[in-house]
Amino acid sequence: MPPPVADLSDDESTGESIPYDEVEDKKNGGEDMSDAEADEEEGEDVYVVEKIMGHSFKSDGTLLFQVKWQGYDDPKDQTVEPEVNLDGAQDILDEYFKIIGGRPQKPQPKKRKSMGRPAKSTLEKQPEPKKRRKSRAETETEPAEEKESVVPDWVPKSKSWENEVKTVDTIVRDGDALVAFLHWNNDKKSKVSIETCYEKCPRQMLKFYEQHLVFKDS
Repeated sequence: MPPPVADLSDDESTGESIPYDEVEDKKNGGEDMSDAEADEEEGEDVYVVEKIMGHSFKSDGTLLFQVKWQGYDDPKDQTVEPEVNLDGAQDILDEYFKIIGGRPQKPQPKKRKSMGRPAKSTLEKQPEPKKRRKSRAETETEPAEEKESVVPDWVPKSKSWENEVKTVDTIVRDGDALVAFLHWNNDKKSKVSIETCYEKCPRQMLKFYEQHLVFKDS
């Protein structure tokens, strides 16, 4: 028979060491402190810049960026941030600078030009230039329309004017209407509406148009 095993008293030890980790687990309630801290950090919200939508400047020259955050598609969720708040999104900023052709520069304020008061002499009413009298040669070479615009509106009493009209001198616009200047066989001249001419002397009107046709070489 094998020898009996001696009983160990409370003051005696078996010689085996107690693991340190087990003691610490018991003190900490069985949970590692570093893991708890990591879990707490992971629980914090992390916002990632998805795209820079635009930029602006504050009055003090601070450059601001309109930021679209990843996972937030509502334009109301976009925020305006200074560049110092986007330290971890340098690649996104560089891409935006490349799109707009470089880093934006604050526009310089336009300088207003000061306008001095005009000299007193210029405020005085300048005398109106005297009208130069026209020479006889200039009077004779005035356009026919000006001369003919003052002729009396004499017309024959006959129903047809075909044999009364010597020539149709010209047709001009009088306000919103067209009028013809007719030269009669009695050497009188008058201004008549174009509608009346079409009715009273249509052949004379046709002859006038034929004389003023311009043909282009094909």
